[in-house]
Amino acid sequence: MARAIINDQCINYEIAGVSDFKLRTPALLLHGNGESMKVFSAFVPQLSGSRGFVLMDSRWQGASIPAFEGMVPEISYQLMADDAIKLMENELGIAEYDIIGFSDGAITAIYMALSSIRVRKLILIGVNSDPSGLKPKAVRMIKHDLKAAERAHDRVHAVLSRMMLTEPRLTNGDLASVICETTVVYGQKDEMIKREHSSAIADAIPRGSFVVMPGAGHDIPRTHPIELAELVRSLL
Repeated sequence: MARAIINDQCINYEIAGVSDFKLRTPALLLHGNGESMKVFSAFVPQLSGSRGFVLMDSRWQGASIPAFEGMVPEISYQLMADDAIKLMENELGIAEYDIIGFSDGAITAIYMALSSIRVRKLILIGVNSDPSGLKPKAVRMIKHDLKAAERAHDRVHAVLSRMMLTEPRLTNGDLASVICETTVVYGQKDEMIKREHSSAIADAIPRGSFVVMPGAGHDIPRTHPIELAELVRSLL
């Protein structure tokens, strides 16, 4: 594990697999809402012998903490994208990289691709471009979590839950501006995201494609790490 001070955040990250990024383009792994890099713990060993990965905990999540005491949680997809770009490009000096983003991490990956020409390919797992892509059951669950966080005065989880209900706000014009090759991966039984919504994201991205993983729900990196690794191996 290592840490870097980025945008007043102490960002926790780890390099796994092939550490010489000049031999093969590395992949940045981005986790979902309120999670950590551990969501990829079963996936990384499947490919670590053949390629390098950078894993990070997004701001205010996992082991990433604010750099100064008393800071108020400020979290958005654009801010997380900026943190990740600065880690990859400024802190680590990586010239070109792929991104495998899961759920919130997939949204962050889109913002990164819109902000940096160093992003080569995207794999977006369980992604939505705006809150209308959430299934009604998911919205009810998030609202329940938000109320629980507010009652517990848990400001971080309240901000994270509220963000899912109000962000992202990516338009078809934004998606049309994503120039890199992009694969949208959807779990056949995804309980969070509407299938037609994820499919429309792939259609809106000029070099986008849509893949359905049979039998999988939303948590593909956890439940289907071998199948995900096989897919990644064929794409990157």
